[in-house]
Amino acid sequence: MNSEGTVRADLRELGKSAIRAEVAQRAIALLDERGFDQTTVEDIAIATGISPRSFFRYFPTKEDVVIGDLMAMGLLVEAALRERPADESPWAALRASLEPLVRTAAGDPANVLRTTRVAMSTAGLRARSIERHTAWAAVLTPIVEERLTATSAHPSMAAGALAQSALACLFVATAAWAEADGADSYGDLLDEAFAAVGTL
Repeated sequence: MNSEGTVRADLRELGKSAIRAEVAQRAIALLDERGFDQTTVEDIAIATGISPRSFFRYFPTKEDVVIGDLMAMGLLVEAALRERPADESPWAALRASLEPLVRTAAGDPANVLRTTRVAMSTAGLRARSIERHTAWAAVLTPIVEERLTATSAHPSMAAGALAQSALACLFVATAAWAEADGADSYGDLLDEAFAAVGTL
């Protein structure tokens, strides 16, 4: 593909991403208002001004409107963890690596709260969120393991335990933040959850 063709393809992809983000934002607002199980893809299509067929060009399932970008956020966490100082404890580094999520919530609290409320509203969505966190753990564990190689007899197992525990703290703190409708500081809740586990 020549450079002009590459630019056109990039612009098309940029346009598709912008439309996808707009559809997701409107869909989340509707799902939060009516309830996830009570809202159909047809309802979302009407509210967003697209056809059901077009909806499925942007999202494979209704669930993906809610949790589709979680892996992208996981990559931000991975990058943040890699940048932590080498002499920082693994537990402190894991907590610090979640700051991109705190900044995202602070930057658009209303939208993030809506998305979180919907994600926590059904057993199926909660399971999908945990499934994505398991994928995050697979990415984070090798980075944590590098910090433990000289101090642990079984660094892979210890790193997995730390990564999974950190993500459990994230899940619990996020649920508490949503339940309080954002009244409590998301960062403070994460600190409290990490401190509770860290003192055991």
